[in-house]
This record gives sequence, C-alpha cells and structure tokens, in this order.
Amino acid sequence: MKDWIQISNRLEELLSENVEMALATVVHVEGSAYRRPGARMLVTGDGNWWGAISGGCLEGDMLKKAQMAIMTQKIKLVTYDTREDDPFQLGVGLGCQGLIDIVINPIRSHLEAFSKALKQAISSHEPGILLSEWDENQLDQYSFSYVRNSELSSIDADKQAVLENKMALYQLREGKSQLWEYVPPMPRIWIFGHQFDALALIQQLNLLAWEIHWVGNVPKMNVIGKKLVHQVYDWESEWEILAEDCLVMMTHDFDRDAFLMKRLMSYVKVAYWGILGPQKRMDKLENQLKKEGFDISSVRAFLSNPVGLDIGAEGPEEIAISILAEIIAQKNNRNGQALKYRKLPIHVV
Repeated sequence: MKDWIQISNRLEELLSENVEMALATVVHVEGSAYRRPGARMLVTGDGNWWGAISGGCLEGDMLKKAQMAIMTQKIKLVTYDTREDDPFQLGVGLGCQGLIDIVINPIRSHLEAFSKALKQAISSHEPGILLSEWDENQLDQYSFSYVRNSELSSIDADKQAVLENKMALYQLREGKSQLWEYVPPMPRIWIFGHQFDALALIQQLNLLAWEIHWVGNVPKMNVIGKKLVHQVYDWESEWEILAEDCLVMMTHDFDRDAFLMKRLMSYVKVAYWGILGPQKRMDKLENQLKKEGFDISSVRAFLSNPVGLDIGAEGPEEIAISILAEIIAQKNNRNGQALKYRKLPIHVV
C-alpha cells in the first residue's frame, strides 16, 4: 500500500505543476521476478523517479526508456526476458529468471485518469479492483477504472479469483489487454496505550504509511508520536472501528484492559486483535470480566495473546517488529514461517 500512496501523492503533485512524466507499469510476468503485475515506477523528464519495477536491475534501463517515451509522447510496451542465464543482459547480472512486460505511458490525459482512479482506490476502506485496459495495436486507447467490492454488481470467476487471492491478473479479452489489480483496504490500526513502547510500534507502522489511530491519555502521549498518527483519542472518546481494522492493546494497566475489553467485545470480526502480556495475565482478565457478567471466551479464541511472532524479540523496537510481522501474516493468511520451508510460490496465497 505504501507504494500506491507514494505514487498517488507524487503523481498528483506533478500533475498540478504540469511536469512532463511517464508511468511504467508491470502488466505481465512469467517465471520468477522481484515485483509482480501492478508494480509501478513514476519517471520525470529530468531523471527523477519514484517506485520500483524490480529489485534494482531494471530501473536504470527503464529510466532511459521512460525519458524517451516522454520526449516522443508515445506509449511503449517493453519486454525484458531474463529467463536465459546471461550476465551481460542490460549490462548487469540479473537475479531473477522470468519474462516481464512493462507499459510506459507518458500521456497526460491517461495519467490524470489513473491518478483519479488510484486516489479512489487508496482512500477506500474496503477491498476493490483497479482495472487498466488498452489495445496493444492502438496504445493511445487506454482507460482506467476502480470498483469497490460492494459496488460489483456481478463477479465473474476471474474477478472472484482476484478478490479472493488478493492478486493481479493480466489477460487478453476481445482484442484488448486488461490488468485487474486487487486493491486492499487502506490499512488502519488502533493502538491503545500511551507508554513508550507504543511509540516504537507507531514509528514502524508509519514506515508502511498505515492509517494509525492512537487511544490513551492524550496529554501523556509522545509529541513525536502524535505527529505520525492520523488521529488521537482519549479513553472515553467514541471510536469508529471498521471490520478490516487491527487492534493492539498495550496499556500496561490491568483495569484499563478490562475497561477496553468491555467496550471492544462487539468488534470480534476485526482483522486482528492483539493484547500485550502473558497468558496468565489474560486468564486473570477473563476471570475478572466473568465476575462482572462479561463472557469473553468466544473473543479470546480470536485474540493474539501474547502478542507478536516468536522471534525472541527484546525491547520496544524488536517487539514492535514482532507485532507488525504477526499482523501482516494474519492479514495475508500466512503462518509466519521461514520462506525456505514454503512449498508454494512466494506470491501465491
């Protein structure tokens, strides 16, 4: 999501300044590649660029090709075939072995349409599909559109696969090329607690451009942390928590956790709910709430407690990485194991 946000913000800024530029988009991949369909690189005529289409091996050559497209104002379809083990191809040794198709588009009207569709996509709080469509024989006929999941009146098998597998799909239909991209909801997280370890988690999340909501004693919140979050709330504030949101309770206060559990029990269907502290503390919390007439047994089965992946984390920064890694793994339906033990391709859900 950070790549999408970075490209969107920069594209909007450059369009307002009438800067000449081109957008390179990976539309099709066969075999191994560092980036998948939908990866983008925004290039300006003076050689600045944002985003990436590979792990660094193609960007230099793509920069030159994009600048040429800007000069000619012609859309270009470029294919890199790295399946042969040729260390001299493109002048560098390539780490991946695959075929990669990339469209370079310098047409302002197309970039304006893409900017509009992309802004709709990243501001949505539900999943959707971004559709790019073009005729390879008439590349000037290029269109973009975005549809939220709830707005799809009919879903064919291919679109269903895009949504369920959270992927991008390239195909030819009726003489036109199409790229359907799954766009996840804007990642949102609620952090409950204003102690110093909350700041470490906020800083990690900010690197990913997540929308962060911070709940606690506002006067005691770190000043730097306040600048990095979307909004701050006091304990008694009203919270609008959505089904795709993530919750992390790190209050270091037993009574405060009991208070939060009572308020948050209706949100069991959130994407992730983690609570800092050992299981014995959670047992005590569950017994305390049961005495007060609150049964959290159904909620507890969903909770991540102790919070985070087992990586031997010590200190606020490592614990923050552990928590964030578990959140990403759960949102992507992964188990957090080492990739060397994975039997399926890395990008297959």
